[in-house]
Amino acid sequence: MVLRVYNTLTRQMEDFTPLHDGKVNMYVCGPTVYDHCHLGHARSYISFDVIRRYLAYRGYDVRYVSNITDVDDKIIDRAKETGENPFELSSRFTLSFIEDMDKLNVQRPDVQPRVTEHIPEIIETIKVLIDKKLAYATPEGNVYYDLTRSLDLVGVLSRQTIDGLLEGSGSRVDVEKDKKYQLDFVLWKISPEDEPGWESPWGRGRPGWHIECSVMSVKHGSEQLDIHGGGADLIFPHHEAEIMQSEGYTGINPFSKYWLHNGFLTIDHEKMSKSKGNFFTIKQVLEEFPSEVIRFFMLNTHYRNTIDFSEKHLEEAGRAYERIANTISNIKYAIQNAPENGDDFCLSEEVNQARDSFIVSMDEDFNTREALADLFVFARKVNALISESNPGKIALEEVLTFFSEIDQVLGVFSEGPATCEEIPGGASDEDVESMIQQREDARKARDWDLADAIRDELKEKGIIIEDSKDGVRWRRA
Repeated sequence: MVLRVYNTLTRQMEDFTPLHDGKVNMYVCGPTVYDHCHLGHARSYISFDVIRRYLAYRGYDVRYVSNITDVDDKIIDRAKETGENPFELSSRFTLSFIEDMDKLNVQRPDVQPRVTEHIPEIIETIKVLIDKKLAYATPEGNVYYDLTRSLDLVGVLSRQTIDGLLEGSGSRVDVEKDKKYQLDFVLWKISPEDEPGWESPWGRGRPGWHIECSVMSVKHGSEQLDIHGGGADLIFPHHEAEIMQSEGYTGINPFSKYWLHNGFLTIDHEKMSKSKGNFFTIKQVLEEFPSEVIRFFMLNTHYRNTIDFSEKHLEEAGRAYERIANTISNIKYAIQNAPENGDDFCLSEEVNQARDSFIVSMDEDFNTREALADLFVFARKVNALISESNPGKIALEEVLTFFSEIDQVLGVFSEGPATCEEIPGGASDEDVESMIQQREDARKARDWDLADAIRDELKEKGIIIEDSKDGVRWRRA
């Protein structure tokens, strides 16, 4: 089986072959920290977290770098609104972002560099670009990349044309009066005295948005990356600017062998964004839904496809998540009463088939949706065997180990069903045990109506109880 990825650079599915055997250098653009992160950020970083995890699962030594933009016009503007120091504001929201990612079980990058820690390197990189005649400084103190030196790279990812950009169709390139060419983009911008700035050969200023990622990916990743990732909204101008800067600086082509981009998260089919005001922060959604369900919701769509957000869709994801979490709970319960050397009822074979199916799905451009669909099929088979037969302990433990193995990639079941109580309509193990005891007490008191009502309520929550001579057994449907 060969891992295949969709490369934005070529617009094709390609066999994944890293630049160096067994090693992957991966860089993903991080957030600009001027507010609490929204679900669109969660979608992106969960997607690339799973990609990173799967590469490690397949045996690659992955170096994962993702930056923090902690100085930017948006940060400065927000600080002016709140009256805060811009650096204190960005520091506060950096901690907020890290907290959100931890709660969503997104593994921390190997390196998480911040722009403000790399000003000397940024200045040196700009100097090299100027020396190579790829950039120019203006009397006003700004430095621009000279796009006329890289016209062949315009639209390399976005497929936009120069004529289209000049007409303003879809362009996000700022227009300043001291540019030589309308499409030139800023590398260093002059800073007023009341705004953050650093001394440079061109005057007091701060970095442009694009240059930071070129500098930090080269320093902490590699001069040539295996994978560069980010949201589809970064394709133009950010990622195309990175290609021009990085290849101009290093002289190495291509800057990244594979470009991966996740799709948008929409509300009522409109892209979620802070500028439009149609967004939910991660913290807001975590108040209503457990992190496992949010993560599961994201993974139930292929990372390149658009996800439309609604509370209804999250509730549906919660119920789907609980079905597999219940299976894990059923296995743990069955192990307690399973014969040590009992029949495996072909469970070992089913595990091997499920593992192969999981790898086949994930090898096709990290298709988590298909991987989860395969997992549901496997879970139904396991539940049926537990219900109809009495598999041996060794076989059941092998199934449990398999779920743990794939969760190294998916990162959604590590807590098991303990959070089911937080899922609408769900119930924790403790809740179930308490209700069963209440039913037993009602039966002893010959209150059959109450006993039946409790049994019906448990059934609504997906709990099947079985009365036997050894006591009451229960399992999740």
